[in-house]
Amino acid sequence: MAAESTVRVLEGAKLSQDLGYYGPSAFGDHKIAFLVKYCRDKDVLDIGCVQHDPQAYNSRFWVHKALKAVAKSILGLDLHEEGVKVLQANGYNVIVADAEDFALDRQFDVIVAGDIIEHLGNLNGFIMSCKRHLRTGGRLLVSTPNPWYWRNILKAVLHKEVANNPEHVLWICPRLLRQLVRRHGMDVGEIQFGSRFMRDRLMPLPRGWKHTSYHAEVFVTN
Repeated sequence: MAAESTVRVLEGAKLSQDLGYYGPSAFGDHKIAFLVKYCRDKDVLDIGCVQHDPQAYNSRFWVHKALKAVAKSILGLDLHEEGVKVLQANGYNVIVADAEDFALDRQFDVIVAGDIIEHLGNLNGFIMSCKRHLRTGGRLLVSTPNPWYWRNILKAVLHKEVANNPEHVLWICPRLLRQLVRRHGMDVGEIQFGSRFMRDRLMPLPRGWKHTSYHAEVFVTN
């Protein structure tokens, strides 16, 4: 396990989560709704399933629980050893592995990468690992913060730097995601933007400015 990866986990464990939102899975949430659409009745690999905090599984916005409810089968993967142990103790099928370089003995219909790529230092390793584990016709689903979110633009106008999550190492817009995956014989299909904040959804702005995040369907071309 690389030292750089261990640092990612230790930092991520300090991040606050939506743990106040207890209850059944929020299937109407923009991210969960997008992912569930592709994962229903499929064999799924969920990368970053811990979501930083070992107690994140209590949140109605915890993605893995929603996916488990609809998938044919699901395996979770995360580098956060403490979080993985907690989930295993609660009956979830999850393993410790590095998203930037993993080798499993099976392939999947869908690989979910929910808010993970912005944390990675080796995107090429991540994409190559995902591609190896996709069945023919499979899909990689990526969720990530929207660099052009209106509040980020405002911060850029008012400050020298745009403050963000201290664990993030990059911003990647849909165009750059497409250019990146094309280097690996893949391409981007459907893209959806979303925000949990009503103020954003009601703003009379283009979708690429008004929403905090976007979700992309990535597929293999060769």
